[in-house]
Amino acid sequence: MALSTEALLVVAVALLVIYASWALFKQQKLNLPPGPTPLPIIGSLHLLGTLPQKSLAELAKKYGPVMSVWLGQRLFIVATSPEAAKEFLKVQDANFCFRPPFRAAKVLVPKDIVLHDITPVNRHLRKIFVSELTSARRLEASKNIRAEELAYMLRTVSKEKGPFRVNTHFHIITTNIVSRMVLSKRFLGEGDQTGEAMSAVTNSTAFEFISITEDMARLMGAIHPQDYFNFLPEWFDPQRLEPQFRKQATRMKLFYTKLVNEHKEERRKNPVSEDKKTMLDVLLEQLENPEFDVTEEHVSCTIWDALMAGTDTTMVTSEWAMTEILRNPAILKEVRAELDRVVGSDRTVQESDVPKLKYMQAVVKETLRLHPPVAMLIPHLNMNPTKAFGYDIPSKTRVFVNSWGIGRDPKVWDEPLEFQPKRFLEGGLHAGMDLQGQQQFDMLPFGSGRRLCPGVAFAVTSVNLQVASMFHAFDWSCPPGVEPEKLDMSETATFVLQKRDPLLVVAKPRLSLHLY
Repeated sequence: MALSTEALLVVAVALLVIYASWALFKQQKLNLPPGPTPLPIIGSLHLLGTLPQKSLAELAKKYGPVMSVWLGQRLFIVATSPEAAKEFLKVQDANFCFRPPFRAAKVLVPKDIVLHDITPVNRHLRKIFVSELTSARRLEASKNIRAEELAYMLRTVSKEKGPFRVNTHFHIITTNIVSRMVLSKRFLGEGDQTGEAMSAVTNSTAFEFISITEDMARLMGAIHPQDYFNFLPEWFDPQRLEPQFRKQATRMKLFYTKLVNEHKEERRKNPVSEDKKTMLDVLLEQLENPEFDVTEEHVSCTIWDALMAGTDTTMVTSEWAMTEILRNPAILKEVRAELDRVVGSDRTVQESDVPKLKYMQAVVKETLRLHPPVAMLIPHLNMNPTKAFGYDIPSKTRVFVNSWGIGRDPKVWDEPLEFQPKRFLEGGLHAGMDLQGQQQFDMLPFGSGRRLCPGVAFAVTSVNLQVASMFHAFDWSCPPGVEPEKLDMSETATFVLQKRDPLLVVAKPRLSLHLY
């Protein structure tokens, strides 16, 4: 006699509960870090809420800075203190530098250098990424690009009428700088108005790029059931994510192929000297390198890493910094006084000014403390069982480092919820803070160790230059009825930590008009 659908469902659920209970019993034989008691099947997924970094920071107050959290069938260790972060990112970095399988990454960027394990090819491409985009040599060589795009941003902002979204301008300038360094193409804006002869993409290409990046951010933040439940068959996809992943992957491949073909044709017509080569030129050369098995897929994914990861981090940090300055009149006064003293009023900010802008640098550091671009560092994974702080850590355990929680820990920071750049100035408790997590782990906006964000130098330079330029060139106000001190600081959890409500502002030029 055939069982009804309802009966089959009951049996299936019962078997899942038994399986989950058995798996949990096995782990209970180990001395795991403390944590919330998981529910059958779902573990503690229900505790994450809409802002997981905040929920996990609250749980850490109860269970400690090294905490076990079951998400579905997966065991996660959550590190929420500098000591815990140092243990996993430095002391045991060699064991914890791996990445857990991530369905969206596997389909969308299967060969990228950020979301996958470190292999010889991955390591080689990462060196190229740093050398061609963020090394001191490339940052120096690309100063003119940043200066031209900065001038374009100031000019377009000076033409804004009424309230506008400032993050749009940060998006344009950062994307154009990266695309020019990587591809010799300017993606966004009103064509080639920067003063240097170069290729400009068509409007249709620009619109497609914007659409792809927006969909990419959404899909990379999606929770696929297979990321948390290993017993589920591949066809189980209630959100219909797989078709979206495949469609997006096809769009990305077609977009990349078009760019590469155009680039190759441009180089065929107009060869460039060695010192004028872009990242794409260098990556394409690796296809013929017999030492490494570099494929077109490797090149494509590395290009997307540069175009997306570099732009998003810089854009959101610049917007947070502007918001914090505007809502703190005393800080705005200090920022403006320093800019007027160092730069004056007869020119705009230059990159050579940035090292002299000590207060602005402190503002950017304080922004990164309170609003790290990635609230929880991309999960790490250990290949071998180990111990940490006396606890057992089984092999293939996922580790979350809660950068957001560490930056707001009252045990580490005085008045952690207050925006106080002075803490990073000479005489402050965190003067000379290292943003690369090499010696100090009190804040980790870019990670640390083998998995340190390869674009950190570019991001920090860009944010300092862009935000300083905005406050030097313009007086800022909020839309009618909005008080700067009461600006909404709510966050939204996507792949990067964004403001929930974009900053709307009104700009009034404060320099001579010929400077715009």
